[in-house]
Amino acid sequence: MRRREFIALVGSSAVARPLRARAQPASRVYRLGFLSAGFSDNPVVRSIQSIAAELARFGFSEGKNLLIEARYAEGRAERLPELAREIAATHAEVILAVSTPAAHAAKDAAPSTPVVMAFAGEDPVVAGLVASLARPGGNVTGIALLAAEMDAKRVELLAQAVPNGRRLVLFATRYAEQDRISLAQRTANSLNVELVIVRAGNKQDYDEAFATIARVAPAGIVIGSSPVFFRDGAELAALAATLGLPTICEWREMAEQGCLLSFGPRVTTLYRRAAGYVARIFQGANPADLPVEQPTTFEIAINLKTAKTLGITLPLTLQAQADEVIE
Repeated sequence: MRRREFIALVGSSAVARPLRARAQPASRVYRLGFLSAGFSDNPVVRSIQSIAAELARFGFSEGKNLLIEARYAEGRAERLPELAREIAATHAEVILAVSTPAAHAAKDAAPSTPVVMAFAGEDPVVAGLVASLARPGGNVTGIALLAAEMDAKRVELLAQAVPNGRRLVLFATRYAEQDRISLAQRTANSLNVELVIVRAGNKQDYDEAFATIARVAPAGIVIGSSPVFFRDGAELAALAATLGLPTICEWREMAEQGCLLSFGPRVTTLYRRAAGYVARIFQGANPADLPVEQPTTFEIAINLKTAKTLGITLPLTLQAQADEVIE
């Protein structure tokens, strides 16, 4: 399988240093907090099994010497501070925080507890979570996705898929930062494509949002990075299909659910990498000294069944870039 190099790994030598696979003291119980802005019924939740399996490789076994306290905001970011305080009250030794808002909530609730961020969409330096990617300098480290760059890349790929389209929609969350959207707009401008921003917060907003999209009459829809949109991938692809519009989404799983294209890293791989940070900290590493990692490999998936349904013939140059073709 071919992989797309897109964002460099920062401080790779420090992060990639082999972990010590060894038995941990039988009398010691390690406590991990898991705080997510997403949903307990989301397919991504299956990846908590990847975390547990990776930790077990290094002697941290759930049910034996590892306890995991998980809290999910169910798409309501305003609940994260309360949930973070609940986790802090369990005396978790490390908190794995999924998303930038979750990392902020964990840092505020437990300022002396190591926080491993995963799926952090915003630049953690700009967000004030770390001093620098190479030397975080505080209690936060982990993996930063930099969603702005990925959304911009998705604009580019969808423009390739519909080369005659002069207008696209970026379907963004209500809380998506303007600088994140601006990068996607600059990418569209460089391609001589108009990018219209349509926002939605949750399911109840979809009917109105897609009515707006119908009036805009774009050539396709870029589904922005969001745990809400990940949960609703099949529904969003179906709504777009009723308008005859192709979509590009964040995760391969969303292409399997009906998006025409997807561009992003593998969910399970990111969770395993995050678990590696947790294991290092359990073994005594200081999060201030663990460089923030960014994904180095990104996959393009194409759903040919969706293409056929929409009557789209994808350019051969785009098909040649695909890591996975769903028939």
